[in-house]
Amino acid sequence: MNNRSELPNVDDVIGAHADLLGSQLHTISEALFPPAASKALRRFTSGEAARLIGVSDSTLRKMTLAGEGPQPEITSNGRRLYSLSDINEIRRLFARNARGRESIEFVPHRRSGEHLQVLAITNFKGGSGKTTTSAHLGQYLALQGYRVLAIDLDPQASLSALLGVLPEMHVGH
Repeated sequence: MNNRSELPNVDDVIGAHADLLGSQLHTISEALFPPAASKALRRFTSGEAARLIGVSDSTLRKMTLAGEGPQPEITSNGRRLYSLSDINEIRRLFARNARGRESIEFVPHRRSGEHLQVLAITNFKGGSGKTTTSAHLGQYLALQGYRVLAIDLDPQASLSALLGVLPEMHVGH
């Protein structure tokens, strides 16, 4: 009798375990998070928005009173709140109408002939903060108006998870 033919294929065993684990993670996720649950970036006060754009708070206030650009959400106590898409729309508006300033001050972009910038966070030691540094740097640059592409090369997909993508749930097999 050949014992080798009776042993299951290692790849099949690992695949079956991965499917079972994925199914259990999906069940736990559905129990903990409602189907429509999602993270949303908080809104920014007019002062924060003005600092991100590079203008004064009074300039934003004048825009709002004149009905120009996206109108902020007004809270019950009169605070003006802007979403990041509102801020980016205001940046584009200022870039189109820049007087005495370059449009690149409002909407950062590469000039003709400039190369794409690639940043890599590396360290051979585990647990040294590479993923956290990458996430925070990408988020900071996005808040400054830059377009950011974060590529997660780690098999654990921790950066993807930090940014709200759970491969076990969101990526097909």
